Amino acid sequence: MTRYDKILGNLIGGAMGDSMGAPTEERSTAMILRDFGGYVTEFLDSPLDTWAHGAAAGMVTDDFSLAYFTAQAIAENGGHATTEAAQKALLKWCEYPEYFDYNVGPTTRAAIEAMKGKKVEKKPGAITPAADNGKATNGAAMKIGPMGLFSGGDIDRAIDDAITVCLPTHRSDISLSGACAVAAAVAKGLDPAAGIYEMVEAGMYGARRGMELGGKVGDQAAGPSVEKRIWLAASIGMKAGGDWEKGMCEVRDIIGNGLMTVEAVPAAFGLFVSAGGDVMKTVYGGANIGGDTDTIACIAGCIAGTYAGTAGVPERYLDLIEEKNKFDLRGLARQIEELL
Repeated sequence: MTRYDKILGNLIGGAMGDSMGAPTEERSTAMILRDFGGYVTEFLDSPLDTWAHGAAAGMVTDDFSLAYFTAQAIAENGGHATTEAAQKALLKWCEYPEYFDYNVGPTTRAAIEAMKGKKVEKKPGAITPAADNGKATNGAAMKIGPMGLFSGGDIDRAIDDAITVCLPTHRSDISLSGACAVAAAVAKGLDPAAGIYEMVEAGMYGARRGMELGGKVGDQAAGPSVEKRIWLAASIGMKAGGDWEKGMCEVRDIIGNGLMTVEAVPAAFGLFVSAGGDVMKTVYGGANIGGDTDTIACIAGCIAGTYAGTAGVPERYLDLIEEKNKFDLRGLARQIEELL
């Protein structure tokens, strides 16, 4: 497998996960089965009662669109992750209402408003808590999947880059831990000899280092260990024996499927292991796990795509994603490859 194929696999894996998970977001697995007549394994128009709000089949949401614009900005900056490049991507991205208006998460929205100089007026007598634990969301991890590619396999550089890119929006050490886990796993996945469990181990290392570094440069929050929950999710995935549906249900019931980093990131790793690294099965798991389906499937798709490349991904899926979103995933993959 070529390095280009791994890079393109990362991009299309994340895009497919986001797009396929958009129509099912916020529903439970039982509701998905009821409303769609079975598991969702194709691109569908998003119902009006989702955050994607009627988006056409193949459209991505805030998750992969922000990952794409961020990767573009870093590529245009010669592959160097800087605060300025990350902010440039955010300000460009928020000008696209199809991605920003309906989809943007609370932490990212607040950060962009601050960049634009908008002040949040505090109510008289309002209490400022010691730790804003509600900001430990998965918005950092959702956009960081392609970031590990720029490291060329250097895991520690991928971790540092992830923190640099995420700090403008997500300062929580838990959010940074999750983002670093994803970036580290992707960086490891560029190694042709890396297996599923080596990528999981890299993800755990990234989570640990992200927590350590995040606590120094960001804000500390209260919550469980992303590192240990990745291990738990991967252990659940191992028992699934390649059965993505079985693994998905167990990961959902034990790890969770919510907006917070401590659920979404470990769940993504669990789905990746449950599917035996298969890109499509990993994406199916994310799209049907319920809750924050598009984000979990996007993260998991980036990880699986780096591992397996584009193997098993229909060419028409890539064509559809590029057409509907006016993206050039193939071109971006070539651009990233040339920088390595």
